[in-house]
Amino acid sequence: MVGRRQNTKHSCFTYIGGSPASCGSSSFGACVATMMLLLMSLCAATLSAGAAADPTTGTSTGNGANAANASFGGLAHLEMAMWEKVNRDRTSPSVRDETKGLARPLDWDEKLAAIAREHSQEMAATGSFSHRGVDGSAPMTRVSKAGIRWLATGENIAKIDLGSGFVPVSETTANNQVVTKAEMLFMDEPKFRPNHRGNILNPAYNHVGIGIARAADGSFYITQEFAEIR
Repeated sequence: MVGRRQNTKHSCFTYIGGSPASCGSSSFGACVATMMLLLMSLCAATLSAGAAADPTTGTSTGNGANAANASFGGLAHLEMAMWEKVNRDRTSPSVRDETKGLARPLDWDEKLAAIAREHSQEMAATGSFSHRGVDGSAPMTRVSKAGIRWLATGENIAKIDLGSGFVPVSETTANNQVVTKAEMLFMDEPKFRPNHRGNILNPAYNHVGIGIARAADGSFYITQEFAEIR
């Protein structure tokens, strides 16, 4: 938004092959992590159930799209918009050197989305910004507790502060000012690194859930939960 100060933070967490790595940044730029991102040569078969929801063109597991649109008021359409942006980024011809064309559109998983929403809501309520929950839980612990049988999992988080006076008066305005900003931050990072971009483009992942919450000060907290589900 022109003339308004915008504060942003973003951080990522990846757990693949038994070793966690985390990275963080307070502005545009690279995350630094301690492990190499494992890019699987083959994509696991995707699981789908419930209603097909397209964006673009993943399906929903557990009626994910319907459940998301039926709850959390005006923020559900932002989650759907970000799901679409993630899948467009994964399948863009511009990233074929990174994905070798193996990154397929991610299916929406409502269990992952519930984990993501709860974490975003917790950060919004407490003002914290961490992959660790207030109970000390790590992302992969939360995914496991939800009963998800995963082979790999990753989490991206972002805080987008458009100012306390910002009100998303339309879907277009909200998408442009919140979702587009966050996805741009995630993707504006070096290639072939274990960072936000790497999580989004990782061919191993086949499911995603996204949760967005708004704090009392107007800040938006965004969590993307990725998983390779058996």
